[in-house]
Amino acid sequence: MSRPLKRHPALQPLSREHHQILLLGFKIRQGLKKEIESERIVNYCLWFYKAYLKVHFEKEVQILSKVVSGNSDLIARLAANHQKVKESLKTLTTSEESLKQFEEVLVSHVRLEERILFEELQSKLTPDAIQYLESTLKEQNFQEHLQDVFWR
Repeated sequence: MSRPLKRHPALQPLSREHHQILLLGFKIRQGLKKEIESERIVNYCLWFYKAYLKVHFEKEVQILSKVVSGNSDLIARLAANHQKVKESLKTLTTSEESLKQFEEVLVSHVRLEERILFEELQSKLTPDAIQYLESTLKEQNFQEHLQDVFWR
């Protein structure tokens, strides 16, 4: 088993948001395991994107692009990763295969950011960048969609 990643405190709000995204993957897996009507799972995924994930993606690119001015490759990889999730969501259907594929893309997205992109980013943070992140980056408040908690 791998060691937990040590995340710089300035980046921790994004990592905590990533936890919510990983929980979406868990909810999808639970829904499939419990043989929940797939339309309910898809509806939850669409709600999650509109209520949480879209804002997370926009904030992540907007804020991080200001602290990695010398590394546009990192932002390009981040944006490409976000696009992959969006494309997977656009093609999401009620088939079990489609839901599994979306869950895999979603979890891979977070793993790539946490294990590779954020590791690279935090190794290059300047004191000014840290100060900017600490003053600007706030964790997005997550309000669960309690009308249908199919994963429980």
